[in-house]
Amino acid sequence: MSMVRACPSRMLAWLPAAGIGLLLGLGTVCAQVSDCPVPAYVYDTEPLLPKTIAALAGGKSVVIVVLGGASTRGQAAGDPERAWPARLAATLIKQFPATPVRVDNRAIARQTAQEMAARLDREVVALKPSLVIWETGTADAVSGAELDEFRQTIQSGLDRLRASGVEVVVMDMQFVRQTHAIINFDRYRNVIREVTDANAVPLFRRHDLMHHWAESGI
Repeated sequence: MSMVRACPSRMLAWLPAAGIGLLLGLGTVCAQVSDCPVPAYVYDTEPLLPKTIAALAGGKSVVIVVLGGASTRGQAAGDPERAWPARLAATLIKQFPATPVRVDNRAIARQTAQEMAARLDREVVALKPSLVIWETGTADAVSGAELDEFRQTIQSGLDRLRASGVEVVVMDMQFVRQTHAIINFDRYRNVIREVTDANAVPLFRRHDLMHHWAESGI
């Protein structure tokens, strides 16, 4: 895979949009991140999202609800309209003009997985989404949350969402050298991977992708 010298910061907002697009089978989404190559190992072993794909292709209403922290909310991008959920919405609307698509960004900065899970019934399931994208793990790693409790929270959350008939993508944390050197994110990433694998839930491996970019000099 050819590499470029730099990955412009504005492209970071497209990163998860491209990854979710790949899970939806929408290769054209990746054109938006042509300066930031997405290696196949990040997505090619993950389950797809057949119900959401069918709804998009069939012109049925699609509601995507997003949970997450500051990066998902758009704090780094400077505005929620520049964050990846808004980019994903714009891309899907363009790709499927005959399909009503709404991406509802419910991210709140610095929330733990447990705090997000406590909002599922009220703020997620009640909206009857087709797909939920759950970005989590950063606040738990920073606070040193107990691993077994973290695991149970993720499992219980997935159980609740799937019992309501919702498809789910879990997204792990970003890779930043400075914070990675002082915070043990790997323990929480391993839990997320184990739980998503056990439940056949797609995981968007944001950490691995950003680590790949860093190590490749992109």
